Amino acid sequence: MAEKMKKYSIIFLLLMFNLAYANVFDKPSDLKTISSELPKIGSIKCKFKQQKLMQNVSKPVISYGDFEYIENEGVYFHTTFPIKSEVNYTNKNYKQINDVINAISSKNYKRIEKEFSFYFENNKKNWVLGLKPKKNTKTGEVISNLTVYGNSSIDKIEVEMLNGTKTILWFQK
Repeated sequence: MAEKMKKYSIIFLLLMFNLAYANVFDKPSDLKTISSELPKIGSIKCKFKQQKLMQNVSKPVISYGDFEYIENEGVYFHTTFPIKSEVNYTNKNYKQINDVINAISSKNYKRIEKEFSFYFENNKKNWVLGLKPKKNTKTGEVISNLTVYGNSSIDKIEVEMLNGTKTILWFQK
């Protein structure tokens, strides 16, 4: 019984965290506010879990592995489950994703200001950054929005595509 209560308590806390930030896109923000309140993150090495939800597919696609962000260089995903693979987000095919993570990690939002409108909420323990592609941009042709959750570093990124696909990445320190 105690184990079941613990499980429900954790689920409740996660739901409350997500509900507290459910309306980040109702809170437009400027770069000055975001820059002053978000921490500079720098290089990161950690484990990741990715869940991809696709329309007309009943079960999410889940993968795990190692994540590495090297400041001013790029993003690397070394997937270990279900299939071993490596994705380097520094090449031109993934430049936009790499630019977003570089901008957030280094607090250099000017790099992505032409492509995105910014939304932000901070409760001093956790923060949420929402990015919506601006109209008539290449990003806006594919992505609906990005939401980045964190505290002293990035904890979770959600990417919603216009085709209904949603990718959620959790970073485990």
